[in-house]
Amino acid sequence: MKKSLNFLSLLLIFAAAVSCQKTVSETSAYIRLINLSPNAGAMDVYGNGALIVGGVGYGAASSYQKINSATPALSITLTGSSTVLLNGSIGLSANNYYSTILYDSLAFLKGDIFKDDRSLPPAGKTFIRFLDYVSGTSSIDIVAGPSSNKLFSGRTYLDHDNSGANYTNYTAFDPGPFNVSAVVAGTNVVITQLPNFEAAAGKSYTLVLKGFYTGTGSQAVFLGPITDQ
Repeated sequence: MKKSLNFLSLLLIFAAAVSCQKTVSETSAYIRLINLSPNAGAMDVYGNGALIVGGVGYGAASSYQKINSATPALSITLTGSSTVLLNGSIGLSANNYYSTILYDSLAFLKGDIFKDDRSLPPAGKTFIRFLDYVSGTSSIDIVAGPSSNKLFSGRTYLDHDNSGANYTNYTAFDPGPFNVSAVVAGTNVVITQLPNFEAAAGKSYTLVLKGFYTGTGSQAVFLGPITDQ
């Protein structure tokens, strides 16, 4: 169910299974913006020229906002600027939820868009998924707790785009809190760590690896959580 959007093309249309027998209440979809571009600053997203989401800073995610699902033309700008950085037209399925993720540097800005699963985790469990947006990293394991329990194994940069497996789906785990580390696959070499990750039962989260491979300070490689629902 995942769709990728490369805004750098002038026009990119996604095939979407949208019924031709919609009622008035079935014409809206919901999108959110996740900003993973380390040096871009705050971002806005417009749909058909109207501001949908504004002022989303690096590492942040907006709430889901309603948008007409009838192939809206999306455009991305820096907050406070009228210069369009990326644009494209997409097909959205009515009554569904989508994440739009911006990544890479401002000079080479790229984007993903995919449909999100809004189902609840099983009783007493939490839903977690992992996405790697750091170019240049080696294969990575995501491990939790002092016992180094593997949450995800052998993950790589943009593998949710480039592999056949649907890595945008969630996996059910026991809830936290626990420490989470990104390590070089098959080793104990820690790349970055997220301490005391509060993964609550009944909630869904996306863990993202963000930053520049050789970055420092706020642009260094970090593992961060996004609360999805």
